[in-house]
Amino acid sequence: MDRPDIEALLPTVFQDAVRPGTPLDALLEVAARLPEPVEELLASVDRLFDPRRAPDEMVPFLAAWVDLDHFLVRRCADGSGGELPTGQGHLRELCAAAAELSRIRGTRRGLIRFLEIATGRTGFRIEENRDHSGASRPFHLLLTAPRETEAHAELIHAIVAFEKPAYVTYYQDELSFE
Repeated sequence: MDRPDIEALLPTVFQDAVRPGTPLDALLEVAARLPEPVEELLASVDRLFDPRRAPDEMVPFLAAWVDLDHFLVRRCADGSGGELPTGQGHLRELCAAAAELSRIRGTRRGLIRFLEIATGRTGFRIEENRDHSGASRPFHLLLTAPRETEAHAELIHAIVAFEKPAYVTYYQDELSFE
């Protein structure tokens, strides 16, 4: 709201008393500027909810909205905040892809896509119904990850545990890196 609009809302006796340099003049000036920070925020509120443009401190909050917060480390004492072990950029991309990942959750394609976004690497392989020795093992998952992701084995295990189909078994000690 501009200063003339605020001034027009005043009773006539106050409008007649407005003179440059008076306390009423200063008060009207402050009242006109008071909503500026809020208006600036509202003009760009859409960026708060876009994981690629949101401020860093907002991204873990967005991750919680799309059920990704259990993959975050270095959380605050109240359970808020944190980051993905592979970095803030990967967390932003996971948040942006959350709808797609939810749609294909529980599939081979969905699990591989999730792992690729979370680690920034391609080359994950999933073999079904066999164990690491090559023997047949119904409803079992065997994962081979790119060698570059070895430092993030704990994150990979957590992702597989949460994103694999419920009826499939997966054992951490069978994860191999190539």
